[in-house]
Amino acid sequence: MKWHFLGGADQVTGSKHILETDRTRLLFDCGLFQGRRKEANEINRNLGFEPGSIDAMVLSHAHIDHCGNIPTLARQGYRNPIHTTTATADLLPIMLRDSARIHESDAAYLNQKTNRRGLPQIEPLYTIEDAEAAIGLIQPHRYQTPVELPGGVSLTHVDAGHILGAALARLEIPRPGQAPLRVALVFDLGRYNLPLLNDPVQIENVDILISESTYGNRHHEDARNEGEDLRAAVTRTLARGGKVLIPTFALGRAQEIIYLIAQLRERGDIPDVPVYLDSPMAQAISRVFENSKTYLDEDYHALRKRMGSIMTAKWLTFTESVEESKAITSSDKPSIVLAASGMCEHGRILHHLKHGIENELNIVLLVGYQAVHTLGRRLQNGDKTVRIFGDEFAVKAEVESLHSFSAHADRTELLRYVRGARPRQVFLVHGEQDQRESFGTLLRDELHLDVHLPVNGEVVDFA
Repeated sequence: MKWHFLGGADQVTGSKHILETDRTRLLFDCGLFQGRRKEANEINRNLGFEPGSIDAMVLSHAHIDHCGNIPTLARQGYRNPIHTTTATADLLPIMLRDSARIHESDAAYLNQKTNRRGLPQIEPLYTIEDAEAAIGLIQPHRYQTPVELPGGVSLTHVDAGHILGAALARLEIPRPGQAPLRVALVFDLGRYNLPLLNDPVQIENVDILISESTYGNRHHEDARNEGEDLRAAVTRTLARGGKVLIPTFALGRAQEIIYLIAQLRERGDIPDVPVYLDSPMAQAISRVFENSKTYLDEDYHALRKRMGSIMTAKWLTFTESVEESKAITSSDKPSIVLAASGMCEHGRILHHLKHGIENELNIVLLVGYQAVHTLGRRLQNGDKTVRIFGDEFAVKAEVESLHSFSAHADRTELLRYVRGARPRQVFLVHGEQDQRESFGTLLRDELHLDVHLPVNGEVVDFA
């Protein structure tokens, strides 16, 4: 009985694991590695295993670093089931089709240059056709419903509290002459008291816990502060006649912001101004939220009962066309604009920043993690000038980071979860080395646990 740490072990991208027994090989996640173009291309094209050897796949959730390389799996011949939750099954087609379009578009752009130089054609990592092949393999399941996997392995998904449909997994792996080995997979653990979502469900009494450690050495501000932080920034900006520009991730964060705006509007805490969701992908995902009510918490249902639809509310404008988006950028009227991407690297937010970054009445609200070398990080760092579409712009708009926003558990919440699981062994993954080392030390000192920090490519014997 072996566990293969193939990706996302000593980093926070490209999650990929294999359970190997004498009866089966099961794949858990097949995420896209995101980094420097050349390195990422090489890693993503080489899965590190033969897809035909995998009997089934289990997917934790629909973030690209966990699901984004599934079309490559299908492209290389995988044709067995992909087990996930019903909400993730609804989100996955949106995410994979969009990713495939990006890969096809990037390859077409690069081939314009290679053609002129007489160089070989660049093949996209995968195509829409590959994404459709992968989508056809999805088998959805409800939380708390045991699923029998090949080799007699039992799988039960429980709510991760991370994004819509995200799941933690409890595995029971048969062992001859012994009780089944109980393994908990906590690839992305959510937070307590997040808007919209239920709190994470505790998995108890496990032998082995494989856990993320993204914020293993950090403490977040209380998630219950999100609404007040947003209110203060919005009212301050609208009072001076400015626009609120919010770069947002299409999955999860956009819907969270919409929900908080709905709460603030109901209480009369913010002015009644136009609110735009300028992201076709975020709009499609919002419709999935609207149809996934059983996944959302009691506060959401109470607000929806009072206000009616939240994710597709009448006061919320979905901008479908580029022309509609341009009309928003050219208008000086106070408004709230949510647009992708969350790190300001791509998408329609760039047009809004180009037209609004030099207006001191406006505010750019950063409500998510900003990776190094991104435009979002440069704004967060206080750069006085930034480059957008190749041109330099002076940063005159107010820029504020709302640190209460995060979908990942922090150090205290991770410790709480590990304590509740009561494992005998812990493997920390999905974290930079300093975060894993710090959290590993905490688990050894506080809980006296046997803690391992695997690296990508490592194989561990669980027998």
